[in-house]
Amino acid sequence: MAKTKYGHLIKPLPIKQGPGGANAKQLVWMLGKDLAGLSLNFALGRYDGTGVWHPGQGAHTHPFDECLVFFGHDTNDLGYLGAELEISMGKEQEKHTFDVPTVVIVPAGVPHCPLVTRRVDKPFGHCHIALGGKYKVEWLPDRF
Repeated sequence: MAKTKYGHLIKPLPIKQGPGGANAKQLVWMLGKDLAGLSLNFALGRYDGTGVWHPGQGAHTHPFDECLVFFGHDTNDLGYLGAELEISMGKEQEKHTFDVPTVVIVPAGVPHCPLVTRRVDKPFGHCHIALGGKYKVEWLPDRF
């Protein structure tokens, strides 16, 4: 293959089997080192199971800002998620439920999760976009 000036900026998504259950059936996980050194980490998954995403883990924080994006696969309707999810936010563990495509903004240091898939009518997608080249997480006790 001929070397090009910008070829190093074109990255195929490394699709892998996910853990399943309430977690992703298929998964992409890319860190800054995989993304030309960007201060970013990125995950993308396909989900079709119900339950807690990280059983027994409770809430966690990151030292970077993060967006959690939830979207459906219906190519005729971008407004269809196909599932109902619940996420807890803050030290208060304030619960939020949604069943439409949603972005959850998580500023650095804000406790979030557990994340629970309550219902799945059709498989849906989730990605996180995090403003840190390395993935770092601090799991917190179930109770604050």
